Amino acid sequence: MAILLYRIDERLIHGQVVVGWGNSLGLDRIVLANDKVASNPWERELYLACVPPEIKATIHSVEEVTNLIFKDGFKEEKTILLVDSPIDLLRIIEKGVKIDWVNVGGIHSKQGRKRILPYLYLSREEISVFKKLFLLGIRCECRDVPLAEKKDLSVLLEKLRL
Repeated sequence: MAILLYRIDERLIHGQVVVGWGNSLGLDRIVLANDKVASNPWERELYLACVPPEIKATIHSVEEVTNLIFKDGFKEEKTILLVDSPIDLLRIIEKGVKIDWVNVGGIHSKQGRKRILPYLYLSREEISVFKKLFLLGIRCECRDVPLAEKKDLSVLLEKLRL
């Protein structure tokens, strides 16, 4: 399997992913795993329209993505897998997908979230899910763009005593 990057970013497919990460990794495919977007034709078209023709893009439910991973559905392509929350990533992992680390991109401010970094705000529930990921041995690296400094989310949460 050639999933080069698992990324959490609530904006899903956007410029930082397509241009920043796409160019940096030389991507062949962007895979978006999101139940809501997968079931909404209008949203699917909107996200797919953001991807240049030289990069393949597909949108699946979390269940479909998990099945494709187990069938080596991405093994021939350099792929980034996007989810919008740590909750969906945990769902994928709980189905048996092995992940060593995840890139944490933009999760933005809204009521009930605490600022961790300028581009990262987390709710209590999201922090709890990240702590479960840490216990599973998954490194969570915060970096919005490829050239940004890497920050270990477990260290950031410990410093803030969250």
